[in-house]
Amino acid sequence: MNLLVRLMKKGGNKIVWKKQETAIFIFDILFALLSVILTYRIIQGQDIYYLSHIKLVELIVFPIIVIAVFFYSDLYNYAVFQNRFRYIYRTTKGIVYTFIVYLLWLWIFKPFHGHHTLFPLILFVIFSGLTYFSRVIILPLLTVILPRRDVIIYAPEGEYRDIERWIKNHSVFNIQKIITDEKEIAKYKKGELPVILFTTTSSWDRLFELILSFNGRTQLLLYSPLLVGIDRVDYWAYINQIPLVPFRWSGNTKGYRYIKRLIDIIGAIVALIVFSPFMVLSALAVKFTSKGSVFFTQDRFTKDARIFKVLKFRSMVSSDNYDCHKEFVKDLINGNNCNGNNVYKMTKDSRITRVGNLLRKTSLDEFPQLFNVLKGDLSLVGPRPPIEYEVELYTDWQKERLSVKQGLTGMWQIFGRSQLPFDKSCFLDIYYAENKSVWMDLHLLMLTLPSVVFGKGAY
Repeated sequence: MNLLVRLMKKGGNKIVWKKQETAIFIFDILFALLSVILTYRIIQGQDIYYLSHIKLVELIVFPIIVIAVFFYSDLYNYAVFQNRFRYIYRTTKGIVYTFIVYLLWLWIFKPFHGHHTLFPLILFVIFSGLTYFSRVIILPLLTVILPRRDVIIYAPEGEYRDIERWIKNHSVFNIQKIITDEKEIAKYKKGELPVILFTTTSSWDRLFELILSFNGRTQLLLYSPLLVGIDRVDYWAYINQIPLVPFRWSGNTKGYRYIKRLIDIIGAIVALIVFSPFMVLSALAVKFTSKGSVFFTQDRFTKDARIFKVLKFRSMVSSDNYDCHKEFVKDLINGNNCNGNNVYKMTKDSRITRVGNLLRKTSLDEFPQLFNVLKGDLSLVGPRPPIEYEVELYTDWQKERLSVKQGLTGMWQIFGRSQLPFDKSCFLDIYYAENKSVWMDLHLLMLTLPSVVFGKGAY
């Protein structure tokens, strides 16, 4: 998302607030400042304009926390404005995350500020009220007062009436043009206007041919019935149960790669220290309950199909027979393997030991891969590294998931795991590859812990 949009008209110096997300961004800063001032007013009884009792650090730190967390929560993405109830829910999470971070900051730097006990509570109430006011009252007004965001609809199959009708009745978008011809849309692939790709194709190959034709050149919003069933993805809006998926073509800069590697190193070291007792207990349990090595190594693929040795706690009896898993993977990739209850994973494998079953359900068997992260073979966030006989079955579009370094957790683990068919799981991995960012990485890492604790989709 290009939030820091240009606010100056070409050929002039007149500032215009053309974008709702920019205006709401400014309101958030103002309301964060106002919340601090009003809280001091209530606590200390000072005149609202008398700021000598307000510590400058509060006026700086709290708005920074607000904007950072709201960016992290993707609250400035114009696409998510489409579903108001979902956006309010996301706003609520953003407010809660803001105060978790703020309370953590207060706890760490407590000796330096010494607030009144009720200060955080009053600040929370005031800021929550102002934020809901901005989303429930101000944002709808902005969508009426400010010009709508111009977009182009590209419907390669010629079917666009449903999306056109919905946009005209509900959306913050303004349809500038509807295009059905491939040659004509080529003129707009390097332009600044976002394109809504509305395709009814039933072919994943064709879908990715259309998506990648826009690669890195313009903002793209994808609307395809093929994506029905991929629910509750925080970065997407939903129209009639079909996601409106924004492609931002991000994460290809050196700066991002350096920051991501730094997060990998720090995160892996911290995780190894924190979870070392569980890892020791897991190793002992594997050692004394079944014959064979404590660790299991296997050739896996990472970025650009480079092969490396993945490290795991052994969860199966020692064996070189992978025939049953090969057959399962073949059926899974071909879309023919579901074990009932929408579970797309081998849930019954006689090779798995009792301890191994527990390790898999808690994901403890994966923890040795933190050493792979330190080595640089894996990242903390990224698609799961596939096996060679899996990659051999990939179609051309599915190989796109190998365009990034593979990881321990990712969008498939959080928003799908074992409850999505392979094509949709692969779409999530490729979506991450084309839209990765520091904020997305941090968000996925935070969402991973609840998934592991509650064993969502783990077997």
